[in-house]
Amino acid sequence: MSSLAPAGERVLCGSMSARWLTRLLGLREGEGRSVGLAVAMSFVVSAGLMIGQSGIEALFFARYGVAKLPVMYLILGATMFLTTIGFGVLLARLGRGRACLVVPVAIAVLAGAGRVGLAAEVAWITQALWLLQGAGYFLLGLAVWGLAGIVTDTRQAKRFFPLIGAGGVLGYVLGGLVTKPLAATMGTPNLLVVWIGTLLAATVLGAVLLSGHERGSARRERGRGVDPIEQLRLGLRYVLRSSLMRWLALASILFSLLFFSLYLPFSRAATLRYPSPDDLAGFFGLFFGLSTGAAFLLSLFVTNRLLARFGVPTVMLVLPVLYAVAFGVLTIEASFVTLAIFRFAQVAWLQGGASSSWEAVINTVPPDRRDQTRAFLYGGPTQIGTVLAGVVALIGERALSPAVLYGIGLVSGAVAIVAMLGVRRAYPRELVRALREGRPSVFGADPELPSEPFGLVRSDASALDIAVAALDDADPRMRRVAALVLGDLDPAGTTDALVAALQDDDAQVRAAAIGSLAGGGQSSALPDILVCSADPDAAVRLATIEAIGVLDMQAEIVSHAVGPLAHDPDPTVRARAAAELVGRTGDVEAAAILTELTADDDPLVRAAAFRAMRGLHDDRLASTAEPGLRDQEPAVRAEAVDAFASIAPGEAIPRLLPMLADGSPLVREATGAALGRLRLDGGSVEVERFAAERVAAAIERHDVGASLDDGADDRVALLKDSLLARSQREALAGLRATALLGATGEMNVALENLSGTDPSQRANALEVIESVARRDLVRPLIRMWDGTPAGGDPQLAMDRLRTDPDDWIRACAEFATAPRGGPMTQTLTTLSPMERVLFLRKVPLFAELEPPDLRPIAEIAEEHAFEDGDTIVRQGDEGDEMFIIVSGEVSVAVRDGSGAERTVAVRSEGDVVGEMAIVTNEPRMADLVARRAVRVLSIERRRFESILRERPETSLGVIRVMSRRLTEALQNGEAGTGTTTASTS
Repeated sequence: MSSLAPAGERVLCGSMSARWLTRLLGLREGEGRSVGLAVAMSFVVSAGLMIGQSGIEALFFARYGVAKLPVMYLILGATMFLTTIGFGVLLARLGRGRACLVVPVAIAVLAGAGRVGLAAEVAWITQALWLLQGAGYFLLGLAVWGLAGIVTDTRQAKRFFPLIGAGGVLGYVLGGLVTKPLAATMGTPNLLVVWIGTLLAATVLGAVLLSGHERGSARRERGRGVDPIEQLRLGLRYVLRSSLMRWLALASILFSLLFFSLYLPFSRAATLRYPSPDDLAGFFGLFFGLSTGAAFLLSLFVTNRLLARFGVPTVMLVLPVLYAVAFGVLTIEASFVTLAIFRFAQVAWLQGGASSSWEAVINTVPPDRRDQTRAFLYGGPTQIGTVLAGVVALIGERALSPAVLYGIGLVSGAVAIVAMLGVRRAYPRELVRALREGRPSVFGADPELPSEPFGLVRSDASALDIAVAALDDADPRMRRVAALVLGDLDPAGTTDALVAALQDDDAQVRAAAIGSLAGGGQSSALPDILVCSADPDAAVRLATIEAIGVLDMQAEIVSHAVGPLAHDPDPTVRARAAAELVGRTGDVEAAAILTELTADDDPLVRAAAFRAMRGLHDDRLASTAEPGLRDQEPAVRAEAVDAFASIAPGEAIPRLLPMLADGSPLVREATGAALGRLRLDGGSVEVERFAAERVAAAIERHDVGASLDDGADDRVALLKDSLLARSQREALAGLRATALLGATGEMNVALENLSGTDPSQRANALEVIESVARRDLVRPLIRMWDGTPAGGDPQLAMDRLRTDPDDWIRACAEFATAPRGGPMTQTLTTLSPMERVLFLRKVPLFAELEPPDLRPIAEIAEEHAFEDGDTIVRQGDEGDEMFIIVSGEVSVAVRDGSGAERTVAVRSEGDVVGEMAIVTNEPRMADLVARRAVRVLSIERRRFESILRERPETSLGVIRVMSRRLTEALQNGEAGTGTTTASTS
C-alpha cells in the first residue's frame, strides 16, 4: 500500500478535481503523503480490529458461553491497568515512534500464537485472545494517534486528526461488513490471520509515515520518558484538586460498569440466537459495522449541532440517560431485539458523540497536566469500573435474577446522571479559570485555521454563557479576553452583549468588541459600530474602519461613514480610512491623502500608510507605493513591499526580486512572503535568471572571503566576515527565489533552519534543499555551508575588493589596507565610522549582528567625552539615550531619600549603560559618573527602538545584558534592595 502513496499524491496534486478535494479537506501543498499514510494506517488498523474482535468474541461465546464473562471482567481490569503501565515503560525505553511501531508487531505475534493455540486446542487460548482484543483496542489506538502526533505539529493536528479519525470509522464500517463473508469463506478461526495481516500492513504504513520525521528522535527520547506510575500519581493529584475532575472520575467508574453490564446480556442473547461461530462472527461484524456507520453520521450531522445549542456538559448527559432508559426498559422486557437496540445505541453514541464531549471536558485541563489526567482516568477509575462490573456479574449470576441485575444498572445509570450534573455545574467554573489564566484555546477557537470537516464546531453554549458573563468582570483584562473569545466562537445571539461592550471604559475592550461583531458578520450592529467612529481613542476608531471594511456595505454608506476619518488627527487612522475609501469608492482625494502620508517625515507614519494600502488593487497607486521600496527605514520598505505586490502584481516580480537580497531581514522576509503569494505565470524565466545570478555572486564572494587570512588582524577579520555575510545573504536570496519555482513549503521550512545555530538542524535543512530544489541552481551553494575550503591568492583578492561595486565591502577593504597608527582610543579624538564598527563588534549587546548590520548603528551613534568626576546622567532624569563605554570606567550610584549616595556597580569598556530607562520608559534609577577620562557612544531612544524592531537579534543582546546584571545583583546580595534595575540606570 505504501508504494501507492507517492503516485496517489501526484494525482492529488495534478488534477483540478484532486486540488478541489485537497482544499475541501483543508490540506496544503506537500501534506498529502503524510495525511494519506496516517489515514490509511487508521483505516487498516480499525478494519483489522473489527474483523479480529468479531472472530474472537464469536469463538469465545460459542465455545465457553457468557458464563465466564464476570471473571473475565475482573481479569480484564487488571490486564488493562498493567497494559497502561507497560506502554508507559515502552515509551520510556524506546521513545514514542519505536514504541508505536512495536505495538502492532507485538499484537500480531500474540495473535499468531493464539491461532496456533486454537489449532492445538489449548484449553485457555480463547480467554487469552479475548483479553488480547480488549488490550489491542486500547494499544492500537495509542499507536495510531501517537504516530500521527509525531508527524504533525499542533496546528496541523487540528486539520489532520479529524480526517484520521474518519479513516478509522470507515475502517470499522468496512471491516464489519466483510466479516460475515470472510467467516463463511475462511472459517472464524482464520479471521485471526486476516487481523494479523492488517497489523503487519499497519506496521509498514507506520514505518513509512515515520521515516523522515523521526530519524534520531527515538534515540533522543529513549530513557527520557516519564515514569508511568508517576504519571498516574500526578493525574490523581490534579483530579483531587479539581471538582470537575472528581466528578469525571466518578463518571469513569460508572460508565465502565454500565458498559460491561449491557455487554454481558447482549452477548448472551446473541450467542443463543447464533450458535454457530461463523454465523456469530458474521452477525457481530455486520452489527458493529452498522453501529459504527451510525456513529459516523452522528459525528457529522448531530453531535456538533447539539454541542452548539446545549453545550458540552448538557450533551454529556445523553449517555447516562441512555443507560438509565435502557436498563429501565430491560427490567420489564429483555428480549434479543430490545438488547440489540440498546447495544446499537450505546456503540453509536459512544463513538459518535460521547467521546467528543468527553475530550472537550478533558481539554479544560492545562496542557502540561492533560496527559497525566487522561492516563489516570483511564488507568484508574475506568478499570475500577471494569472490576466492579465483574463483581456485580459474579454475584448476580449466583444470587440475583436478571431483573435485579438490570435494576442495579438502572440505579447506576441514575447515579451517573448525578455525576454528569456535577460535571455540568463544575464545567463553567473551569472555563472561568481558563479565562483568568489566559487559556482561551480551551474554547477550541483558532480563527486562522480552515474549517475542519470532521471537527467540533466552535460554538459551545456553555462557553458562550461564560464569555458573555465575563464581559461584566471588574478586571478589564478579563473583559478583553471575553470579547475576543466571543468573536472566535462566532455564536448567534451575542450581539446585544457585544454592543453593550462598545460602551466599556476600557478602549481595548471596545476595540475587541467591534472586531468580534464584524468578524461574526453582525450587520444588525452596524449603527452601533458607526457611532464608535467618533470615539476619543484612536485604536477604537481604527477598529471601526476595519469593521466597516469587513461588513458588506454599499459604497455610498462607506463614503459617508469613513469620509470624515480620512482627516482624523491620528495618521494611522487617517491612512486606514483613506485606503478604505480608495478601495470601495476610488476616491481621488483619499488617494492623494495616502500619497501625502507615504512621504511624511515620520517613518512610523510612512509605514502605517503603506500598511493601509495592503490589499488594494488600484494601478493609480503603483507610483505611490514604488518609492517606498527605496525608503531608508527597513520597516517602511517591508510594508511597501506588501503594498506594491497587491497594487501592481503584474510589475511586482521584476521589481521585488532584487529585494530578496535587501540588507534588512525584515524586508527579505516580507519580500519572500509577497512573492510567494504571486502567480509566476510567465515570470519563471526571470526568477530562474535572478536565482542563478545570486548563486554565482554568493559563490564568488564566499571563495574570496575564504581565501583571506585574518590571523590576528581585526580589520582583515572585519572584511572577511563581511564578505561571508554578504555571500550568505546572496545565497539565501537565490534560495528564496528558487523556492518560488516549486516545493515552496519544504524550501521555506529549510530556509528557516538554515541560519540557525544547531548544526544538525542546518544539516537537515541542506538535505531538504538538495532533495527538493532545482539541483542545478542549489548544488553549488551546498559547499558554502559544508565548509569546503576554497583556494586563492589573498593579495589579488584584496586588490579586487578595493574596487568592489559594493560600497561596504569596498570601505572594509580600504580600511583593512590603510596604514595603521597607534591604538585608536589614544591617537584619535573621535572614532571614524569604520572604527566604530570594529569597536561595536566587541560589544555583547550587538554580538548577534553581522558586520554590515553594524554600519547603520555606527552611523547614528554620537561620541561624547567626559572628564573624571563628570556626571553623565542623573537619577530621576528622563531616560532618552543609552551609552556604550568606549574607554574609561563609569560608576553606577544610587541616592536614597536623605541624599546619601552608594555605588552599586562599575562599568568599563564595551559595557552598555542607561539602556534600562529606554526599555522601561521610566526615569533614571541611578547616577552615571565618569571615573577618569571616559569616552562613550550614545544612541537616542527612538533610534534604539528602531534597531530593536529591525534587528530582533539585538533583543537577545539586551536580554543577555539584563540576565548578567541580575545574576550580579543576586550574587552581591542586592536583589532585595532595588538596585538590580538601578545598576543599568
